[in-house]
This record gives sequence, structure tokens and C-alpha cells, in this order.
Amino acid sequence: MPRGIRRFLCALTLLLTPSLTQAADIPDTSLTPLKFLVGEWKGADAEGKPHKVAYALSSGGTSLTETLTPPDSPPMTTMYYSDGDQLMLTHYCSLNNQPRMRAGGIKEGDKSITFVFVDATNLKNPTDVHMRQLSIEVKDHDHFTQTWTLSKAGKDVPKVFTFERVK
Repeated sequence: MPRGIRRFLCALTLLLTPSLTQAADIPDTSLTPLKFLVGEWKGADAEGKPHKVAYALSSGGTSLTETLTPPDSPPMTTMYYSDGDQLMLTHYCSLNNQPRMRAGGIKEGDKSITFVFVDATNLKNPTDVHMRQLSIEVKDHDHFTQTWTLSKAGKDVPKVFTFERVK
């Protein structure tokens, strides 16, 4: 390799290393309550239909990607991320809209987190069918329940899912 290219690559490495190190040193405390979810889970809805969900940290650990796979429709993705000291999500729904929700204050030791509707993209009218709320209740490290609240015709319809870690 020519010496000029080698020097350029070394200089580039030195320039990038401090910024990568500094980014890694920034604690992401608002995402901490959900990090235990990383992995694969199996579960069912209230009617007993099987569902799978998988969680993975992404973007250098600054976001959590959820992929929910129902038995009879395409998988849906939800991204959990920090907005300052608060926790938010964007749900990429099979209804072809993308609600954003924010969690209230989360204290260490809390067993439940509730996200409430902020806004949505691709939602033509506020009365169109969309998800308005998500509550996650942690039973223990290997069990949790999600309750998604669907807004349909001006009424809230809860959709409950229970999950167990795949071992």
C-alpha cells in the first residue's frame, strides 16, 4: 500500500477514535428499563393466537428494535428510543400509520411502563384506526405483558399479549 494512503488511513483512524469513545461514554439511562427484553419471546394474544416478538439493541445501543410477528399478518416494528430523559416509541403499524408515544416518568424498580399517544404520521384523520397507548407490565426477567390500546371509531379497544422468553 502506498505510504500516502497509509498515512491518510492512520490520520482518519485517529480523528474518528475520540468521537466514537465519547459517544460510548454517554449513558443511556432512559432506555435501561427495557434492555432486559433483548432476545426472542413467544406468547399469545387474549384469544390464544400465537405471537412471536424479538428485541435487539440498535444504533450503538441507543435504540431498541421490537419485531412483533402475529400469526395472520405481516410483522410490525416498534422502535424505542430516548428523547432527552424520556422514553419514546414509534410503532410502524400494519395499519399503515406510525404512531409516536411517550412514557411518563419511570422510576427505578417500576414494573410497568405506559406510553401515551403524541402524534402519528400517515394518519389522515384523528378518528382513523390507530394505536393510542402501550402498557408493558414486567412480571419477571422471563415474562411480560403488553397491552396495546387501539382507537377504533372513537372507542379504545385493548389488545393484550403475554410473552415468555425463548430459552
